[in-house]
Amino acid sequence: MGSLFNGACLFTCWLPNILSPQGQTVPGSEPDIAWKTYDYIVVGGGLTGLTVANRLSEDSSRTVLVIENGYLVDDVSTQVPSYANSLNTGLMYDITSAPNVNIGGQTKSVWVGNVVGGGSVVNGMAFDRASAADYDAWEQLGNSGWNWNSLLPYFKKSTTFTPPSTENVKAWGITYDASYYGTNGPIQASFPNFEYSDITTIWAAYKAQGVPLPKEHASGNAVGAYWIPTALQPETQTRSDARNGYYDPIKSRSNLILATGKKVNEILFDQGLLTGYKAKGVQYVSRFDNSVKQVYASREVIMAAGSIFTPQLLQLSGLGPQDVLNAAGVRVKKNMPAVGANMQDHPNANLQFDLTNLATPNPLSGLDPAFNASAWGQYNTNRTGPITQAHGSSLAFLSLRTITDNYESIVSSIKSQNARTYLPSVYADSKLLAGFNKQRDIIANLHSRADAAVAEFPMVAFGLAIGALQRPLSRGTITLNPSNKYDAPVVQWNTFQNPIDRRIIVEMVRWLRQHWARPELKKFSPVEIVPGTGETDDEIIDALIQTKSLEASFAHMSGSCSMMPEAYGGVVGSDLLVYGVKQLSIVDGSIIPLVPATHLQATMYAVAEKAADLIKARNPVLQTPSIFNAFNIFSRWSL
Repeated sequence: MGSLFNGACLFTCWLPNILSPQGQTVPGSEPDIAWKTYDYIVVGGGLTGLTVANRLSEDSSRTVLVIENGYLVDDVSTQVPSYANSLNTGLMYDITSAPNVNIGGQTKSVWVGNVVGGGSVVNGMAFDRASAADYDAWEQLGNSGWNWNSLLPYFKKSTTFTPPSTENVKAWGITYDASYYGTNGPIQASFPNFEYSDITTIWAAYKAQGVPLPKEHASGNAVGAYWIPTALQPETQTRSDARNGYYDPIKSRSNLILATGKKVNEILFDQGLLTGYKAKGVQYVSRFDNSVKQVYASREVIMAAGSIFTPQLLQLSGLGPQDVLNAAGVRVKKNMPAVGANMQDHPNANLQFDLTNLATPNPLSGLDPAFNASAWGQYNTNRTGPITQAHGSSLAFLSLRTITDNYESIVSSIKSQNARTYLPSVYADSKLLAGFNKQRDIIANLHSRADAAVAEFPMVAFGLAIGALQRPLSRGTITLNPSNKYDAPVVQWNTFQNPIDRRIIVEMVRWLRQHWARPELKKFSPVEIVPGTGETDDEIIDALIQTKSLEASFAHMSGSCSMMPEAYGGVVGSDLLVYGVKQLSIVDGSIIPLVPATHLQATMYAVAEKAADLIKARNPVLQTPSIFNAFNIFSRWSL
């Protein structure tokens, strides 16, 4: 799922007073899929599921079933960019994390889209990529063919890029290089028709600080302050997502079925004495009448349920840590400690400053009902103005050496740690520990480099100052709820379990404070109000905890069924097939072995495009010989 700037959830100024009804499909009109067999079953109709289903169903001889818990929704809350500034909780699961002892025992909401299109329908619309070094790290972990150069064609394949207008380039200094984007992909990457004028002042501060200013971050050089497109349809200035990009244009294909309102609760297997377990279908519960039914796949069951539900479903099906399965009463098919381990996200600190002398309009102008009505009139009339803005088009992703002079000391501390000391109990497994040690070496290297970011600072001018850690060393877990295995899984982020993460967050807070004290921003007379106190490391963390301004997640959950060699605690190989079973693959964010320094949306479209090609390659279509070719074959054999 793309980012949800957590602190920005307070920023709902441009929302109208009354939301239009959500256009959900009627459950009773759903296709009858029970007991039928398809070539492929895709579990999850979110971003990656719809992308893969689109590509697999290009071959009319292959039948594809997408099975999704949510419904089709197409209303103002899913279309209008300004809605991306609030949490569309009506289209999300209601999940709360386990208490986190490292942030005062606080629990946090777990934001997961529950709608066709998944996170692409409810995220913040940011459409950026990480540096090449982040993707190259995946291959360094043993995943052959997964690197920046191999992913770039898929980044392009998934997008159609529309540059900003000449007027906006001149007015705001927007830079870009269209050659790194596609020209005919399903997802529209473009720029809103509006910018807040105070963004010029924010940019001036970054330029004066001497941070890198790459012309185009999507070139693999995503360190510094730069402009990014959003997932935005340029003509209508509405959200571009997996549903309207990958599904709507091809929904009439007779070989593609989307079944909504159905919750998969088990992967079904055949077991052979010599061949072992082979995925043959799924069991699901209808949200319409609570009936339990099954449906079958002749070629592959493809998991696209996301980083929370894919590991849960594997565990429900007997693939997971033995102690977790036993506690939940699930028969163990294969003891796989890695299922549900290695979970990562982008923990963040949310500072707030009281600003004065903001230009009009600004992100808070929507609090004025008259101005709000005027802005909506402008949007409805000519698709311009503040309503076209999601989270903006300016971001800063900075290296560790940019935000602190102590970067060498931090890197040295990473290398000298006893890794096992700061990991969950499941890492008693030697393979998982070996994989983390390999990850740690890569993270230490990336933290030391100038071409890899460690911190994100969204560039906005209304007092919110977010610092998001991009490459944490702490590792979370997803496990079955032993009291009710079919309930939401136990989500434990373990934020700051590794003290290095805590130390870097503190350095980010210090950087934000000195940034807002710069002379270029003096016009705003900024006064820090959250957390407002704290000088030492402990004081800063305590103040963030007390003000509840530390978040465990940017809704970038990843890694919980990692793509790594099995010797490193991987769940899938570079072919995305689950180890030790047949005909079961994973294509969602749970396969990401190291979370990249970016919002995940654009990356997951590229991953899904590549995944579709891998699946096609191992399931080739056999061409029926023509009469002429058949005659030639017969003739050769008759000689």
